[in-house]
Formats: sequence, C-alpha cells, structure tokens
Amino acid sequence: MNMRLLYKITVLLITAMVMQNCSDNESENGTVKVGKAEVTLLVTPNGLGDNGYDDDAANGLFAFMKERGVPIRLLMPKDIAEAEKLYRQWITKNASRDSSVLVVGSTAYEDILRRNSAELTGQGSRVLLFESQEKIDGVSTVTINRYGASYLAGAMSKEFDVFILAAAPGFRPLEDAIKGFCNGHENASDGVRKVELQYLADGENGFAMPDSAYHVIYDRADNIWDYDEMIFPLLGGSERGVIKYLNSDELATALMVGMDVDHTGQSSRIPFSMIIHIGDVLKDYLNAWFLGEEWPETQILGLSEGAVEILLTPNFAENLIMVDERYESDEIFKKLYTQYYNEAIIKEKDYENRK
Repeated sequence: MNMRLLYKITVLLITAMVMQNCSDNESENGTVKVGKAEVTLLVTPNGLGDNGYDDDAANGLFAFMKERGVPIRLLMPKDIAEAEKLYRQWITKNASRDSSVLVVGSTAYEDILRRNSAELTGQGSRVLLFESQEKIDGVSTVTINRYGASYLAGAMSKEFDVFILAAAPGFRPLEDAIKGFCNGHENASDGVRKVELQYLADGENGFAMPDSAYHVIYDRADNIWDYDEMIFPLLGGSERGVIKYLNSDELATALMVGMDVDHTGQSSRIPFSMIIHIGDVLKDYLNAWFLGEEWPETQILGLSEGAVEILLTPNFAENLIMVDERYESDEIFKKLYTQYYNEAIIKEKDYENRK
C-alpha cells in the first residue's frame, strides 16, 4: 500500500474514533442527525493502495469528512466472501439506525446486494452501489458511462494494433468500455488495425490478479516480434501487473492507456489516461444526503457530465527511450484528442439512447 494512503487511513481511524466519542450532542441537518451520522465505504477486495479507482473513492470520502465533520469507516475485505459477511453485519447493525450510509464500491457486489435485502427503516439511512444500473430494493445506484471516453481513447489509438485486457466478462461498465474503444478505434482507423480482446478470469477475482496480468503481457511481448500495440486495460487492481511489465522492459515500444486515475509518472509508456472522477461523484452524493436531498434511484454520468475524461500525459514524448513517428511529439495525441472529442460526446449520447 502506498505510504500516503496508509497515512490517510491511520488519520482517518483516529479522527473517526475522536468524532464518535464527541458526538453526544445530537443536531439535525436536513434529514441527517449529525451526532448519530456515519458513512461507511465497502471497497473491492485488496482495492486500496494502488492509486486507482478505490483510492479515488476513498479520497472523496476523506474530503467529505473534512468538510462536514461526519465520522466515516472503511471496510476492506480480502475477498468476496468476506465482503458479503461485512455487508450483512452492516445491514444488521444499521437496519433501524438513523443517518447511516453504506457506499458499496463495486459492480462485483451486485449479487451480494440482491441476496441480502437492504430494508432500512431509520431516518436518512441509505445504501449506494457504484457501477450498476440494476433495480435493487432499498439501494440507489450510480454508473459511470465509459463509452464516450473509451470511444475517444480508441480513436486516439488509431495508429496502433490494440490489445484489450479485461478483468472478466459480464460486467456492464467493462463491456461498455470495450464497445466504445472498439468502435472509436475502428471508425478512426477505417478498420485496418487489429483489435484483440482477452479476459483475465471468469469472475470478480480478475480485478485482483496483477501477477497474471504481468504474465499475459510478458508472453505477448515474448511471442510477437516488434511488440508495439496499444494496451487498453480494464483490470482494476490487476493493472499493476501491466505497468510492472512495461517498466521492466526498457526496449518495449508498446503503450498503455492509463485507467481510472491520472497515471502521469507511473510509466513512460502511458501517453494519456482515462480518468474516472468517482471521488468527486461520491462527495456530491454525500453532500446531497447531508443536506437532506433525495438521491435518484439510478443515475448515469459520463464524458459530457465530466464524470470521466481523457487526460494527456505532460511531456510524454520527451520521456520516452524508444520513439517512432506515431508519437514523436506530444502534439500528435493532443491533435487526435481535439479531432475526436466532439464525436465521442455524440456517440456516447447515441449509445445511451439505444440502450
């Protein structure tokens, strides 16, 4: 786990205990009873500490606590079975309690929520599930639509053959991203470049298999002469294995799209990142709850709403050891971004309307 996040978690635990002990005087803000309020985040197994999606969600939680003074908790399961146990314990403890919120941080937990009904009777108590559009009793859902940003990333990769490595099949956010990337790449390249898709696993464990991801890329580089494709990783914590390989092979000409957070500085092989602003989204939801506002039953946010964006890596071309004409200057990816951005917005809206 990176030291900055470890420090934050330590401060969080100490602060939460102090706030809990000092919350005897109950006051109300909207429907939230401030003295009794608590927000809990259930992250994905082994999801914290990789500077990724879960870390950004945790940062949004920290920011909310600092701004509103509401105690918060982090639940960090080691696997799906433990996650279900923690979820059941939270429901049992908070079924009739006022002003409690549980944020369930992954579409991988959909089945858990379906099996365990969230029948909350307390005033102001809620459950929020990330990356789902399923209707589940007692649960609000929010999905980040990755289609538009992925379409843009695919179009910006038009000069490359592409390898999409995804954690597992059947997860809607990943499937939307795959479709968007493939459509953008095909339209921009006129279909003359190859696209290959591979899944790392059959289930949610694919999000926590960095060693397997490393070996997948290692084997491809070993078997493909002039290995110079663009890697589009939809892997969660498993992405660390791809980065490890790219950083270990100084002669590699393959590039990778950074995923979920800004990957500047993580590898010289990342020309741009597809950033999911899940921390900002979470903070907005929690502030609305704090003010007594109702949440929508389900909400979809994408490129046009600013929930996801493509961020170019500063000085990318200058930091490369191996350079070719496809990316000999930073202006090349900047021009591609400008060329295809509006098209990606339109395609995202069309995609949502068709669904």
